[in-house]
Amino acid sequence: AEWTTDDQRTTLLLLVEGRFRIKLTEGTVTLERQGDYAMWGPGIDHSWEALTDSVVITVRWPSAS
Repeated sequence: AEWTTDDQRTTLLLLVEGRFRIKLTEGTVTLERQGDYAMWGPGIDHSWEALTDSVVITVRWPSAS
């Protein structure tokens, strides 16, 4: 339930299975169907919650040094 703050990377989160909620400073997104995704840029704070057993793929770029 804690927020990740001051991340300076772009993030893409892709739902493989399950139900997954992402809370962003810009709003809330619930991923419910296989292939649903969310993407946000640098400086957007976020928090997440798996609503059911879930598998997600997260890609961030550029990677942290």
